[in-house]
Amino acid sequence: MNTSGMFSWNISTSTRELKLDPDPASVRMARDFVRRSLGDLGFPESAEDGGLIVSELATNVILWAPQQPFLVVIRVDGDHPVIEVHDGSSVLAEHGRGLHLVDALCAQWECVKSGSGKAVIVKLPSRRRLQQTTGKDVRK
Repeated sequence: MNTSGMFSWNISTSTRELKLDPDPASVRMARDFVRRSLGDLGFPESAEDGGLIVSELATNVILWAPQQPFLVVIRVDGDHPVIEVHDGSSVLAEHGRGLHLVDALCAQWECVKSGSGKAVIVKLPSRRRLQQTTGKDVRK
């Protein structure tokens, strides 16, 4: 099944989704999708970190859950952008070099059961927190 690039966008809830095949080319597609979506949703200052985070998570999907497509979701929760990566593996992510990187770049992350698989949910720093740490005005 070739699902790479199936995109949906819900303007009213500021949520975007991209369904991808567990293929190495999908890592770049996920990264580009997250960077573009974060910019479009008013979080351009989070685009680089978000792209790096989703690259790590998509790579993990390809390595550990290559049986079926995975879903990348970008949404806004208050003043925080949120990245979700859903896959078909029921094994919850708990550790690894990539997750140490995710932990270092985000405000909070967790791995939860989602349907018959799991989701890694990453909350990026708020605009206010980014402004405090960088000294830059990061308003829309």
